[in-house]
Amino acid sequence: MDMKAKVAGLAARLVALVSATAANAAFRYDELWGYVAPSMAQSGASASDPRPSVYDQMLVEKGVDPASENGQLILAWIAHINSDPAVAGNVQRKSDLMLNPGARAEALADGLGRMAPALRLQYVALIAKVFDTLVPPDCFGLYQMDAVIDRVSLNAMSDADIDGYFRMLLAALRAAQTGTTLDTPKPQQYAQAETSHKLSLLRELDYAPGNVARYSAFSANPRSVPPVDACWAMRVTMHAILAMHGPERDVVLRQTVQSRRVTPAPAN
Repeated sequence: MDMKAKVAGLAARLVALVSATAANAAFRYDELWGYVAPSMAQSGASASDPRPSVYDQMLVEKGVDPASENGQLILAWIAHINSDPAVAGNVQRKSDLMLNPGARAEALADGLGRMAPALRLQYVALIAKVFDTLVPPDCFGLYQMDAVIDRVSLNAMSDADIDGYFRMLLAALRAAQTGTTLDTPKPQQYAQAETSHKLSLLRELDYAPGNVARYSAFSANPRSVPPVDACWAMRVTMHAILAMHGPERDVVLRQTVQSRRVTPAPAN
């Protein structure tokens, strides 16, 4: 098979791969609650909003001591989100967001779809950074990016990165509350974005037949390849999206957000 045929075969599988890996992965960090500035941490939860023990337990399950400095910062951020009008205005929604990861994922995805492109990109770039810096080459032996990201310890993340993530989360919650009608890219825009994404992916693969074959094997059947190959392919996918040009990249990012809203994350 010549290179042109290999490229054509690869391109036919790209969109499905994005939905199966990068899309569902990038929006699962909503299960964590993170860092806030020291001034906020010093204030802690207010006397009128005592810290429920369920949040302590949530932190313990994430490997964080609630009494530690990091734990106190996280709890202060929870209090801050609870008091924000975008969350506090709806008691049922507030409960769902705090205790139901699926509800948070839906609210986050909705808000990400309504945010400015620059903020949407900032969020995904942060998740990619976490993936690149804190995930081992074999992705903990896992094959799905959402499961991989869930294995990253809060204690391993920098305060700045955790702070950046949860500021994005709150921005998404506020955006979701606006109810703004989303514009829909035209078919030509989707087609241009798809072509751009294919080319970006091939650039990430250096147009090398060996890399194309390795990536194609993963895209055809992710669990048929060794974990280190699957991990490499997931990184390639994320890098290819981030390397695209602005408008076309945002069309792809919005497609992944929509995928996250309508398609439940695969079971780990």
